[in-house]
This record gives sequence, C-alpha cells and structure tokens, in this order.
Amino acid sequence: MLDTFLQDLKIGFRVLQKEKSFCALAVFVLALGIGGVTTQYAVVKGALFHSFDFPQTEQLVDVQMVDPEGFQPTNFNSRMTTSDFADLRDNLTSFKAFTGYLNGSTINLTYQNLPRRYTGGYVSWDFFRTLGVSPVIGRDFLPEEDQPGVNKAVLISDSLWKSDFGSDPGVIGRAVRVNGTPGEIVGIMPPGFNFPTNEQLWIPVNSSFPVRPRNDPNVNFIAVLARLADGVTLEQAQTEVTAMARQFAADFPDTNEQFTLGYVRPMGDAFTPNGIRGMLLAMLGICVVVLLIACVNVMNMQFARATLRAKELAIRSSLGATRSRLIRQMLTESLLLAALGATVGIGIAMWGTDAIDTFVHAGTNPIPSWMTFHIDPTVLVVVVAVTAFSAVISGFVPAWMSSRASSMEVLKEGGRGNTSRGVMLITRGLVVAQIFMTCVLLLITALQLRSVHNQQSIDYGYDTNSVLAARMGLMEGDYPTSAERQVFYERLVRELEASGQFESVALTNRFRMVFSGNGPVEIEGQDYLDDSDRQRANFENISAGFFDTVGLRILEGRNFTEMDSDQREPIAIVNSSFARKYFEGESAVGRRFRTIQQNGQNAGPWRRIVGVVGDMRMQGPFNTQIDESGFYVPYFASAFGPIADAPIAQQFGTVVVKPRGNQRPEALATTLQNQVNRVDPNLPLYFVESPQSSIDGYTAQNAVVVTMFGLFGIISVSLAAVGLYGVMSFSVNQRTQEFGVRLALGASARDVLGMVIRQAGIQLAIGLGIGTALVLGVAVIVPDVLNQILQLNNVNLLAADIYLGVGALLIVVAAIAAFVPARRATRVDPMIALRSE
Repeated sequence: MLDTFLQDLKIGFRVLQKEKSFCALAVFVLALGIGGVTTQYAVVKGALFHSFDFPQTEQLVDVQMVDPEGFQPTNFNSRMTTSDFADLRDNLTSFKAFTGYLNGSTINLTYQNLPRRYTGGYVSWDFFRTLGVSPVIGRDFLPEEDQPGVNKAVLISDSLWKSDFGSDPGVIGRAVRVNGTPGEIVGIMPPGFNFPTNEQLWIPVNSSFPVRPRNDPNVNFIAVLARLADGVTLEQAQTEVTAMARQFAADFPDTNEQFTLGYVRPMGDAFTPNGIRGMLLAMLGICVVVLLIACVNVMNMQFARATLRAKELAIRSSLGATRSRLIRQMLTESLLLAALGATVGIGIAMWGTDAIDTFVHAGTNPIPSWMTFHIDPTVLVVVVAVTAFSAVISGFVPAWMSSRASSMEVLKEGGRGNTSRGVMLITRGLVVAQIFMTCVLLLITALQLRSVHNQQSIDYGYDTNSVLAARMGLMEGDYPTSAERQVFYERLVRELEASGQFESVALTNRFRMVFSGNGPVEIEGQDYLDDSDRQRANFENISAGFFDTVGLRILEGRNFTEMDSDQREPIAIVNSSFARKYFEGESAVGRRFRTIQQNGQNAGPWRRIVGVVGDMRMQGPFNTQIDESGFYVPYFASAFGPIADAPIAQQFGTVVVKPRGNQRPEALATTLQNQVNRVDPNLPLYFVESPQSSIDGYTAQNAVVVTMFGLFGIISVSLAAVGLYGVMSFSVNQRTQEFGVRLALGASARDVLGMVIRQAGIQLAIGLGIGTALVLGVAVIVPDVLNQILQLNNVNLLAADIYLGVGALLIVVAAIAAFVPARRATRVDPMIALRSE
C-alpha cells in the first residue's frame, strides 16, 4: 500500500505540474478557506479555551455566593464582601488556599517625585503563592503587610520595571508613595505575568480595603480565587460554600438574604468572556462556510478536470486499474492540492492571527494579557484535520463519479468527455449550494455592518469632540475623608475657571464620559406591587456647570447651583425622555421620585424635580436593557440610599473642560495636567481624551469583527462568482455540439444566450431564495437569539434594504460571471462544432 501511495504521489505531482493553471487556482481557493478557518480557530481557542500556565491549574477555582433565583452559569447576581470573604476563609475546609483580589484598579504611584497612574491589583498576601508564581527579583508579600494602616508593599510587573524603572535591579527596597501613603518596592514578577488581566503592579488588599461590617455604607467587595484541597471535588466544595451562604443569610438578612447558593467553578470559566462567546463561534462557523464554498469550488473544478481526463482514466481502466485504484489516485491528487493550500493557508493564518493579536492588545481597552492568539501545535492539528477534510470533500465525489464511466463508451466517444446528466446535476447543485451559503454569509455581514454603523451614528446629545475629559483618583493617603475630597474638587473648579484657558469647567461621576449608572425608581403617587413594576433609569452626579460645558439646554425649570445639596433639599434634574415616560402631557417640574432597590428596600429620599434638560446619552455605545430616560443629582449627593449627614465627595471623578476659542480639546491635555498639579502636585490624571476618542476606543474592537466579516463576505462572493463562471464555462464547452446544431437549424444568438443565462438564473434564484428564507426565518422565529449571538446594536432584522441589497449584489455578480461563457456560446461556428464530431 505504501508503494502504491508513493507511486500515486509521483503521478499526482506530474499531473499537477502539467496543469499549472488548475493547480494554482485550486491551491489559492483552498488556501483562503483553510487560512480563514485556522485564523478564526486560533482566535476562538485563545479567547474561549485558553489555559493558564500555573501548577495544578485544575485545582484553581472561582468562588461565589449567588442568588439562586434565575441563576445561570453565565449570568447571575452575586455578593462577596470582605466580611463574607474573611468568614469563609476562616471556616471552610474544602480549600488549601483561599485568597481575594481586586483587579483593573487605579493605583497612583510616585517615584522620585514623578506621580503616575497605573492599572493595578489588590491581592491577598498569599495570592501569588496560591497561583504558584514567585517574583524573579526580590520577595513576595508577607502576612504582616496585608493589614490596615501599614506601609504599602509593592510588587511590579516585568514590563513596568523595564519601561518606567530602566530595568534597574536596585529599585528593590526603594521608597515610593502609593495612593498618597508610604510604600516600598519589594519584588519584580516574571516576564509576561500581568494576571488577573493587565495589571502593572500589585499591593496587599487589606492595606487599602480593610474588612468592614456587611451593612457599612462603605463596605468593600472582593473576588475570590481558591485552590481546592487534595481529593476535594467541585461539588463537595460547592456544598460547603452553600451551607455557609445559608448561614450568612440567616445571620445577616439585611444584606445576605438573597444569596443562599454557593457557586464554585474552574478558574478558567471566571475569565471566559461569555458576552462574545456566541459571536466568536458564529465567526468560526462562517469561516467553515467559506471553507465549504472553497471546497465546492475545487470540487466543480475537479469535475471539469475529470471530464477532460476521461480518456486517460478509461485507458488506465482498460489496462487493469481497478475502480478503487482510480479513486485513490484522484484523491491523492486532491490531498496534494489541499496540502499545498494548507501550506499557503498557514502563512495567511500566521499573518492574520499576528495582526489581530497585535491590534486587540494595543488599544486603549486591551483584552487581558494572557488571552493571546497564535498558531500553536493544537491549531496545527486542526489544520491537518481541515486539510484532510478539504481533500476528501473536494475530491471524492468527482473521483467516484469519474471512475463509474465505462472505458469502452468513453473510448468509443473519442475522448469527448463525460456529459452525463448526473454530473451536470451535481455541478449545478454545488453552485446552488455556493450561492446559498454566500447569501447567508452576506446577510449576516450586512447585519453586522448595519450594527456598527448604528453604533457609530449614535446621537449622544452633544458634540463629543468639543470637550476634554480626564479621570482622577483621590486616594486615601492624601484624601482620607469625604470633606477633604470636597475641598479639593471645589478648589480645582475655581482654579480651572480662573486660568483663562477654559470657557467652562464641570465635574461628573461618569467614567470616561461613557458610562454612568442606573437603578430602579419609584414615582410619587404610583403603586408598586411587584418588583417588575419598578423600572430602571440612568443617573449621573454632576456639578453646576456641567450642562453649559457640554452644551445641553435647560428646557424647563432651572439648573443646579453651588448651593444645592441633599442636606438642604434632595432635588434632581431629569431629561426629556424621563419626563415623557413618567409625566406624559404634564410638567415634570415639582413632581417627586425616589431611588430604591428592586426588592423595595434601601429607599432614597423623595427628590423634587427642579428642571428638565434635553436628552444626552448616558449609557455608552453598547446594547442595554435600559432606555434613554435618566436623571441628574448634584455632584456631592448620593444617588441611592438615604441622605448622609454631610455631602459625599466620591473618590474617583471626571473633570470636563471646554476649550476657549477654537482650540482642539486634545491640545490642552498638558495644560489641564499642569493646572491640576497646581492644586495637587502628586495627582496624575489619566484617560485624558475627548469623549469621542474614548467612544472610539471602546468600539475599536468591533472594527476587527466587521473587517473579518467583510473579508469573509468578499471571499465568499469571489468564490461563488468563480464557481458559477467555472460551471457555466464547463457547461458551454460540453454543449458545443448542441449549440452548433441549434444555430445550424436557425436558432439566433439571442436564443442561445438566453438558454445559458436562464440556466444561471435558475441556479441563482434557488440559492438566493433558500439563503434569504433561512435568515428571514431565524429573524422572525428567534430574533433574540440572532441578536445575542451576533451582538447586534439596534438593528431591524427584517430591514428590506439589507435583503434587497444582498440580492442585487449577487444578481450582478452572477450576471457578470455567466455573461462571458454565455457570450462565447453565441459565437460557436456550426460547421466547426459539427466537424469536431
């Protein structure tokens, strides 16, 4: 068998060398399909099936206490305060280690009088020991450093050590200021380690977030990473956590009553981005569709090639070659084609994977550092499987059909080729399948393009390029009390207004001018018998100059003043959507509402509405279950919960400035930092950008998705056009005698042209009809599933222009692909066609 296989390989190489054009086209087509599947599989593997390089990773778990009502493994309501964490850690026996962490946090660090803001993690002292990772220089945290009030111990990442500390090993033991308090660098972590997400440094969690009572308004929450004890299963650990959760619910009903279910899952599940799982798998499915289209294309080419080689195969058969031998020879040639396609496809995949990995890690909102996309041995195994699949799919049916032909009949026909009805039906059916798959892919791509267009065309209610925003964190060392933070904020606004550089200045709690918050509200005078009766509204804390800064106009009532506070009278300004929703046909000014938890607890004060302002989008550029209705409260007010004894100044805030004159906002970034440092020399600003730049950063990764969908769409259309052209050209060649006879008997060129175009039109109509019907059916029957999988943004799934546009595109492409062979059919010379027989 090995000898015959080697012989088949030699023959296959010789045959493909003779047929260079066929070989090059088939390799190119298969390379596109294999490269696309390989690239997308590498992305899916990196995002959804990544593995962590920690010792005994299977023992590492995420621990939650969740609300059992409506619980789903990928969507649940959970609670874990530092008090819960401490009690669980002291009483559970299912774990050999039980640690807490907060990731993605802002940490201000001053070294050699240079303040900088970093993304850091607050972790338990034994966090890295639990993972099985140690600093490469210096030491790990000590238990006594994970206590309130002590000097901060700092571990820094290798990348930060190289970029900001010049790779100086002497930084170990150096004094720094961490969030306004004394600290010391004690170690440097291994290269490439930035866990849990993209952390640049780490400090002990209890030194900044001490354990507080569960009902403390400033209670701290924490995530849990634990290592199972030897021999303990997930189910056993979950049972023990559930028992403790129920005990907490009984002992602390005001805070823990809902959270009676323990949920212990593998650590990897906690870091899997469930929101994009459907999207990534859908893209992988689309890549498989592109590969199938490529295989169908090659299969059609193989049919045409087998027909032209009919005499050769007949001679081989007459000389004693068995049918299985002929099939094996042709499959070997298909395998060679697929292998060559895979070689080129891997090159395409390596380039594409590297480009995607670089892009998604280089943006302002990068994916976690451990989520990398690359071609590894597992991906190469998939390439081998895909190559074999491509070879079999594209080669078996043509080989099987060709080997059926009678050698006597073929030789008697003088090598004219196999024009059996079966072959023609299969080739035409394959074109229909190509058009069907291409139609589905194009419709999905069109929906994605519409979604991104909608996202980029959102009206935010103000000019997002007209202002400059910057985030700042007033840390506990420099600003330990709310009163001290309030003094800073008030002084900052005065200094910026007096600088002469800015037309207006304001403060907001909105993160990067994109995300604020939302919660349930109750309108005075209405009854609320069920949780579902309370609808959610957006909210934002703002200073008095906010509306003037962003250019929003008060439509009714008045604006905030510096004298407004919850302690004097709880008030609010609502947007026009809020006013229409709750007070349709009536004035909202003077009416009252309050915030409240969904279960009717922790009600805030009744707030009197003093003004109505135009709509300004408060929820960012993404899908949300909350409508546009929202309200604003004074900057030092608490939007939720009862009134505090004194104004509340938040630790993190955003300053928004409007440049004077026609200056570009970004050009004043340095000026803004200098002005802030006049108030506090140790305070670094971060996310200094226009709102539009921030929005673009959040939506940048969608551009990758749309680009890939668009690329797949272009490839599929091109392959479908090539397939249709090939089949029509093959059909015209096989029907040369027929056309000659028809023309000799008086048929006009228009008649022959119509016959060929009609054949292409029937194939197009069937494929287009099936594809459109499938997508329309899904859009009508399960629209939520389609929206969720594709992460569509406010897209009408039944928009007629999308379906008509895709149909028109395919009609034009099919017409062009069919016209050239059809035109050639009209130029057949009857005498030459008949003489050839």
